[in-house]
Amino acid sequence: MIPAFGRREDLDLRDRAYLMTRVLASPERLKLPARKTWRIDRNALNQGSTGTCVGHAWRNFLRCDPLRTERTGPSPYDIYRAAVRLDAWPDNDDEATLPDGDSGLDFGTSVRAGAKAMESLRRLASYLWAFDLQTALQWLLTRGPVVVGMPWYSSFMQPDIEGVVKIEPGAYVLGGHAFLIRGADGRRALARCVNSWGDEYAKSGEFFIPFGDLERLIHENGECCAAVEQKTERG
Repeated sequence: MIPAFGRREDLDLRDRAYLMTRVLASPERLKLPARKTWRIDRNALNQGSTGTCVGHAWRNFLRCDPLRTERTGPSPYDIYRAAVRLDAWPDNDDEATLPDGDSGLDFGTSVRAGAKAMESLRRLASYLWAFDLQTALQWLLTRGPVVVGMPWYSSFMQPDIEGVVKIEPGAYVLGGHAFLIRGADGRRALARCVNSWGDEYAKSGEFFIPFGDLERLIHENGECCAAVEQKTERG
């Protein structure tokens, strides 16, 4: 299988009126833990050859603490179908009628459209943004996981033996990708990420990225979306 991507950029300056800092405590008044990993249900999701990473990233969000819903809620493809009806591009609207896993689902959508889809499916109360590393890390260490949309570099296709990916010299961008970040380790300066390429990728479907590389990705039109979940029964 050739892994697919599917995150499309749709950055909007209005997002900067809805930042995570609106609800986070002042970092000067808060002692942050050195590390935090939010629990997620096992069995890595796999988008196959479809460009549905946004739907899979948001489904992984639902599978992760603090409010896990393992067996209930929309599938990654339900989220994706709802997102393409809400995004900025008409070229992918017909994809909403395709069956789960169909290789025609390759146009992709935006992280914002995924968040709007989650709202329409009554899984989110609201969502907030971060465009800098420190704010994203504070959220990860104190509030919960974040869904991110980032450029995906060629060197990320070959994680090291520990599952760490880095922007290596000569690496180039293959496309845009969305995934979940469910943890941060300040001692090792690594973020723990959940991909949607099955168990075979990196460490059982998860990978780690150095804070420095993550900061670079954010500055390269990356985005971090933190969702305020609706309270639903855990599956």
